[in-house]
Amino acid sequence: MIKQAFKTMVLLAVLSALAVASASASSSLPADVASEQHQESPAPQTFLWEEYGITFTLPDGWQTVGKSQNFDLALVGPGVLEGGAGPFIMLQVFASLGAGSTPEKALESLASQVNSTVESFTAAGLTGAGVTFNDEETGTVGHLILLPYGESASAVLYAQTSAPPADDATVIGILDSMVIDPPKPDYAAVDAAWQTSLAEQGRLIYGASDAPISMVEFLSFTCGHCANYSLPIEHLIALEAESGRVRIELAPLAGDELATRATQATFCAAEQGKGYSAYKALFNGYLTIGYQQAYSEDGVRQLLEPLGLDMDALESCMEKKTYDNTLAAIRKDFVDNGLSGTPTVMLGTNGGAPEPLKLPDGQVWGGTVPIEILRTLFDLITEQGLTVSEATTQFFGG
Repeated sequence: MIKQAFKTMVLLAVLSALAVASASASSSLPADVASEQHQESPAPQTFLWEEYGITFTLPDGWQTVGKSQNFDLALVGPGVLEGGAGPFIMLQVFASLGAGSTPEKALESLASQVNSTVESFTAAGLTGAGVTFNDEETGTVGHLILLPYGESASAVLYAQTSAPPADDATVIGILDSMVIDPPKPDYAAVDAAWQTSLAEQGRLIYGASDAPISMVEFLSFTCGHCANYSLPIEHLIALEAESGRVRIELAPLAGDELATRATQATFCAAEQGKGYSAYKALFNGYLTIGYQQAYSEDGVRQLLEPLGLDMDALESCMEKKTYDNTLAAIRKDFVDNGLSGTPTVMLGTNGGAPEPLKLPDGQVWGGTVPIEILRTLFDLITEQGLTVSEATTQFFGG
């Protein structure tokens, strides 16, 4: 196991400071990362982290480790996975640090824990915030870094590094080599598809009608996990729906008053050909100013007016509760499938009805299923001809 780079108290401070519902970070690579999860790097190479659109130049001998509960991606130096000490970088992408937060604020508490300060940090031509410190116990140099990610006003890339002093320049060089170009769907195409699917089927669907895989995500506009998940779901739409492999439906549940207002606004905007743009604008409002403000009557107007909608027609559509029957049908599907929380993803194959994903114990696999895992399931379904249940069983080693 790799030596502990930071103390437990520092790890807890990371989690507290970032204040992200889905946040999970670790100060060392976990012991259960098996060798088959990484890719050997035979020579200096370019590595594309496709799910998040980030390209790195990796030195000779460096390897990549796929998603763990502790990170989205890890880059590790020679010998690290074999149990030796060495340099590594752990990366996570967060849709938001929390409404009203900033990278500087998020790192302040952590900096005090290690007797350091938050400074401006630049990598890959991007300026964010970072904490640099020496860990006397392990003799390493550590960095905790938050950089802007893509065009979103709230998303950040978090990097946690550890290296012997002689290797720190290599770590910084890898970070500086990054090219960040997040996958992004054609908003106009998704908007148009939603307008058509709403008129014909009463649903918000994008993707080829003959796609081998169909996917439904049940979500709520007042669900924090759903707000954060909207970023990787956008990437999934770009990578898989636009390629023709997956047909994706986003199915909002109208529960409380604020969620109902945001959901009605989305369907009424879809009627005008701006549904996906409205969905993105509303969730961006959640992530930057909080859902109570974003989904107030004034908040919805301020978020959606810039989209060029006929706001009088939109508000009339909402006041008439035009899509109440549609929302009731979505909720019936949710209940009939035995679902109880959001987000929840269901998959179907070859035109069959989507079904819930099941864990080995038979429980529904709810929550934010990482898109890396969904894409692995897609591969098993399309390349090996497996059913949804067969693919999930094989994924879990059954």
